Amino acid sequence: MALVCASALFTLVVLEGAVRMLGLAAPRPTGYAPVNNKLGVRPRNARGYRDLERAVPRPPGVHRVLSLGDSFAWGFGVEFEDAYPQRLERSLTRRHRETWEVVNLAMPGMNTAQERAQLVAEGFAYQPDVVLLGYVLNDSEDAEAAEARRVVDWAEPRQREMKIWDHLALLRIIRNRLFATAENRRRQSGYLSMYADDASGWKTGREALKEIGAACREHGVPLVVAIFPLFGNPLDDTYPFRGIHEKVARVAGDAGARVVDLFPAYRGLRWDVLVVNGAADEHPNEIAHRIAADHLLRELDGAILPAKAP
Repeated sequence: MALVCASALFTLVVLEGAVRMLGLAAPRPTGYAPVNNKLGVRPRNARGYRDLERAVPRPPGVHRVLSLGDSFAWGFGVEFEDAYPQRLERSLTRRHRETWEVVNLAMPGMNTAQERAQLVAEGFAYQPDVVLLGYVLNDSEDAEAAEARRVVDWAEPRQREMKIWDHLALLRIIRNRLFATAENRRRQSGYLSMYADDASGWKTGREALKEIGAACREHGVPLVVAIFPLFGNPLDDTYPFRGIHEKVARVAGDAGARVVDLFPAYRGLRWDVLVVNGAADEHPNEIAHRIAADHLLRELDGAILPAKAP
């Protein structure tokens, strides 16, 4: 027994040393992983948005897309010029050989109901030719449940005491793998339950999408809804949220929107090279923003050209 225990201990010591030498226990950043951690903050205009100054009313000879959304549309973690609204502004101006502005009213944490109120309160004042709503799957999360979850997520790491095995790299790898598996299952079940027909957040989200569509029709402005995938998942046939994309697309389509499901634009690509930092941040990086802008450009043309026809 002593020989067996000694052999096991020796094996663990060798494995621990190998793990430390290879650096396997430390999370490795992937994706954009910028050195400047303040990316995604500036510029900020007089109205508090991450955008250039935009005149109200719209100047003569200027065409506009109104961009609504959350931290994806805001461009969290990437340079201002790399976010898809700014990419669309440059591309539309070149493509149509006229002045286009993409007025970005996105703010981190916004949901569909807040975007509806924002559109009515200030969005139409910019006199947009098209309204572009960037939809992320947490947009229909119940506000109170979301806030409670964030409190727990922030509090748990601070309350947790350091254990002796936290100093062992090999055990940290095992613990982190088990935690990641359990967290992924919890995340999937959470999103699936969030979009149950009787879920309060989804009920509010459905009504908000319908009201956004109705408001756009009332103002004679085409509506485009772009549905982003959750990048912390395989972007292939095993992607677990295709059913949710279809639900959102049906509701947006019934509301009169031109629906753009962006999942096919990323299908087959590695999600960990499409995010700001695969170890800590799953917001889309500049590559993912460029893909989204290229895909959306064709759809915006389809919405813009009929609206501009005499």
